Amino acid sequence: MTLLPTSSLSSRSYIPSPLTTQLPNLSASQIASLPYRPDHFPGARDVKTSYGSMRVYEWGEEKGRKIMLVHGDATSSPLWTGVAARLVKRGCRLIVFDLWGRGYTDSPNVVHDTRTFGLQLLFAASSSPLSWCTETFSIVGCSGGGGIAMDFVASFSHLVRNVAILAPAGLLRDLPGSYKALRTAAQEGKPEEELRRLLGTLLDVELEDTSLAREGHEPDVKPSKTGVDSVALQHWQFYYHQGHAASFISTLQHGPIQGQHETWKIACNVLRAKQRANAANGINERFVAICGREDWVVPSDHVREDLDGMMGKDEYVSDVVPGGHGFLLDEVACEQVVDVLAKEWQL
Repeated sequence: MTLLPTSSLSSRSYIPSPLTTQLPNLSASQIASLPYRPDHFPGARDVKTSYGSMRVYEWGEEKGRKIMLVHGDATSSPLWTGVAARLVKRGCRLIVFDLWGRGYTDSPNVVHDTRTFGLQLLFAASSSPLSWCTETFSIVGCSGGGGIAMDFVASFSHLVRNVAILAPAGLLRDLPGSYKALRTAAQEGKPEEELRRLLGTLLDVELEDTSLAREGHEPDVKPSKTGVDSVALQHWQFYYHQGHAASFISTLQHGPIQGQHETWKIACNVLRAKQRANAANGINERFVAICGREDWVVPSDHVREDLDGMMGKDEYVSDVVPGGHGFLLDEVACEQVVDVLAKEWQL
């Protein structure tokens, strides 16, 4: 396993996901009890790209409002379980996918910056049999996915109808201590064993358990809880996705986590212009930013202060929902998020 991009992987440009390294060795009952089953959402497809295979889900009314959901750095597609179900009930057409090195998507041997993630959104959209690339679609991004969404609208404004960012990274004024320790160690070129230990601390996993994945033993899979067991999901990714550590660390070093002010200014200008043009035609849809009331990673007052200056306080909708940074794992918060989107986007 290699935790940083390197020429040593030139003969294989990506590290495969558990789709090919773990699932073939499991029984049907073991697969069914994984914290992230490969049939978690309807409409699964594995899109082959020059960066490896990526897992995409697409379902909902074919003529419904097109919305792409982008998760953050430490999670994968199941994060959207509560929000996705409610959007589909409102007649939306969704694309949900696993970011590079997460879930059932391979980890490419490249720097994980905004260009790498922007391409992934294009891969997901262009893989659809429907017209995602000839009609505009909306994007909802959470945490790191919020930073990815803002960069995408700044770069591909003609493809985007509007955006919602939930607990967004991109302009973080400070990183949690465990994130800073890992990023510093990676920048200093610390040994892979130390990087993996720091990542394990960040994700709160037991490093001893990784021996099962490294030595190729069949894992002792335990049934997940009802709904999304986020702890079990993070553990599973850490233990059994051989490229997860590499993708996570590269994203932390190079992804849209901090210092994206110029990109966000461009994105806000694009979104404001779109809103004003739409309003002239009787369409009133606004940019949405939602944070958790108890989120100390992305405080809501920081987000409002930044967006008031970039977007204009009357040009977007800011709201808070119960919970901390992981509020999308709460049913009440998911209901409130979708209620805000339904109101502001006329769903």
